[in-house]
Amino acid sequence: MPVPFKKAPCPYCYQRIDPTRPSYRCSGRPTPGKPPCVKAEDPVRRQNLESAEPVYPTFIPERGLLRRNGATCPHCGGTTGTRVCPLCHSVLPANFTADSPLFGLVGVRGSGKTVMLSVLSKELKTSVARRFSASIASVGSSSLLVALERDRDSMDQVGGILPAQTVRATRRDTTPAVFEWQHTREMLGMERAASTILSFYDSSGEDLSSDEITRELHNLAATDGLILLLDPFGFPANREDALHRGVDKNNLRDAPEAVLGNVTSLLREADRLSTNKKIKRPLAVVLAKIDAFFDQVGPDHPIRRPASSASAFDEAEARELHAHVESLVSQWGGDPVLALLRHNYTTYRFFVASALGAEPNYRTGEVSPKGVLPHRVAEPLLWLMAQRGFIRKVG
Repeated sequence: MPVPFKKAPCPYCYQRIDPTRPSYRCSGRPTPGKPPCVKAEDPVRRQNLESAEPVYPTFIPERGLLRRNGATCPHCGGTTGTRVCPLCHSVLPANFTADSPLFGLVGVRGSGKTVMLSVLSKELKTSVARRFSASIASVGSSSLLVALERDRDSMDQVGGILPAQTVRATRRDTTPAVFEWQHTREMLGMERAASTILSFYDSSGEDLSSDEITRELHNLAATDGLILLLDPFGFPANREDALHRGVDKNNLRDAPEAVLGNVTSLLREADRLSTNKKIKRPLAVVLAKIDAFFDQVGPDHPIRRPASSASAFDEAEARELHAHVESLVSQWGGDPVLALLRHNYTTYRFFVASALGAEPNYRTGEVSPKGVLPHRVAEPLLWLMAQRGFIRKVG
């Protein structure tokens, strides 16, 4: 029997495809003597991405039209190396393979997903790239990438303003932010180049507020790992304090355990798990806005310490932080969250993060005059990558 090819989720439509058997898009450069192809609306892109942008034709190459580094367009005879997803016709990153992970970033309404993602996208290209001597760059262009850059610029300026609440969006609006990470690592005493593609999407809190809506998010089921943002103000012990600080009460209506329960139900259904089996994909549970709780602990408490700057993920540091966060969650009335995690996941880890580094004015949406000073925003992603063996783990 033939060995099945390994499939991976397309970083744009999340459907599983075989990276070794892509479709191709014409380059627009015909062979001499033939008329060129013209750009037109692609009905596949219209259906899957709600994009009406004119593009050159996409085709599935015949065996005789395949070349070492591309294919021959059957319409104009020109050669092309532009690989596209056979299902949504998005251009695939050059280093997309079956080992390219898809990570989801989800959370309750008001947990700060959009702010976190906008800050993380910049941290990847700057501090994380320096820390791991890596080249990390965004791939292509999407409405989300444009929005993230705009939001970060808005927060960085004097009198910066937080981005508006994410609304339930169309498929076009939720085209993900895709990044390519390249670095050199030592394997068997030799240095080897390694690369991977990261794909993130931003969903609205309403998309996770009920089990029925959560089932529509097939992208959750396609992930290799999840980052779940929980708002510490959503725990019973912190709700009154949240209202006193000016947090919108509408952002507190979804209990953390309800959202975690909905996500868990979807993942169990997607993996077709029986009641006595646990979900194997790793889950990073992040308490966002942790700067609001610095005054509850001492200056050397793990939630206040900066992340390691070593070019490896510090497992010992992460385990210590996990234990302290678990204790805080229990103190805040989050035992139902702890029980859900314990009974449903084989691999999960608590993290803390502050995308801003200091509390904003919750009533006006103004960023602190100190500016944007990210605290531990990349650690959940680095843990997921260490779980896959892409970056080194110590401790």
